[in-house]
Amino acid sequence: MYLIPRNVKARFEFFPGFGWFELMSVVAGAITGLLLYFAAGLFTHSFFRAVLFIIPPGLVYFVTRPGPDGQSLYTLIRLWRGWIKSQKRYLYITKGG
Repeated sequence: MYLIPRNVKARFEFFPGFGWFELMSVVAGAITGLLLYFAAGLFTHSFFRAVLFIIPPGLVYFVTRPGPDGQSLYTLIRLWRGWIKSQKRYLYITKGG
């Protein structure tokens, strides 16, 4: 029998898939939501203000949360942008193929 090592993660996680990067992203979203909350308070005092505070951190959480394959939407967008910027034209064409 062969011993096959399992994947070891070197990054710290508070719970699976939620580490320092995700925490700082959610905090930044909460600060953005707080700024929107106070900015909306200048114009209205309705329930809509609370919604402006809740949406940004929730959106950031779902964008940075890894899916079943271990990649988050943020990672997929970064990979897609890299693929869009890469060269897709072949430089050399072989004859007869």
